[in-house]
Amino acid sequence: MTLISVLGAARRLGGRPPFQLRGSYERLLEGRLDLQIVAATRAQAQQAEHDALNELERLGRVLGAQDPHSEWRRWLRQASSAPTPLSLDLTAVLRLADHWRLRSGGALHPGAEALGLLWAQAERTGRPPAPQELQRLVSAVQGAPWTLQADGCAVLHARGPLGLGPLARGYMVDRAAAVASRAAGVRWVQVRAGGALRVVGPGSVTVTVADPFTARDNAPWLARVRVRRGALAQRPAPAPGSAPLVNPRTGCPAAPAPGVVVLAPECAAAEALATILSVLDVRGGLALVDSTPGCAALVVTPDGRRHPSRAWPRRDHPPGGAQGHEDQPG
Repeated sequence: MTLISVLGAARRLGGRPPFQLRGSYERLLEGRLDLQIVAATRAQAQQAEHDALNELERLGRVLGAQDPHSEWRRWLRQASSAPTPLSLDLTAVLRLADHWRLRSGGALHPGAEALGLLWAQAERTGRPPAPQELQRLVSAVQGAPWTLQADGCAVLHARGPLGLGPLARGYMVDRAAAVASRAAGVRWVQVRAGGALRVVGPGSVTVTVADPFTARDNAPWLARVRVRRGALAQRPAPAPGSAPLVNPRTGCPAAPAPGVVVLAPECAAAEALATILSVLDVRGGLALVDSTPGCAALVVTPDGRRHPSRAWPRRDHPPGGAQGHEDQPG
């Protein structure tokens, strides 16, 4: 059943057409958030919208990287290494970080934040990092940055900058979609933040993936994939002047593929894999995707070649004509 099917089902059955709410919000998740909700009535859709936005505001006070008063930032500032009780949400994201750090062999590591800051400073000054300083940071991020205890407490080991990055964003998108979908009368929810997308409910959405080698709006698209009860994350090549993506295992900037697209059951997993695929070589990255249940990916290398994982949908090839790049229900 597509989103159009969700909207049309009530009409075919002679019932009241459902209400579709669309909203865009600035300065949420450090950027723009787009929300779509299909519910039985306008009031129910608006209540679900209210619930989702409240959830994002609440999680921002827990996970916000730019908010000096967030629980995450306050924990990082503490001078003591004693066990500290943490909220369920922060603990959940730290467990996700541990999971993907271990599964990726350190390719996704919260300590990459310190390396990224070092290379950003090098770009501003025009001088590469001192070899001794770079090696010191690489050695510092090889181990676990924290230890999570069974009683809900955590011990912080790292003393340098840490970042939860795409994992925190993916978790927040997942939570917002889940909260909205539980509101009375809601039939379908889509939440999108940057390159992260989550769909909950029986409807699906067809996402058009832009060709990473052209900025033309009418350029042929690279792929079209249907997202149903799951998530998608896209990771384009970094824009000129943006902070470099650093490989935590080497300490050097990675050479990310121009285009990375991941399908996964949840947005946090899709975001994690998209970042890992931007750091690892194509073969190693896709092997990790293939070993992750319910996940698929497409990597486009600088030579223009498409490298799909085993589970990537095979009917995504673009036609000869040009198409738009907007998400489309279908």
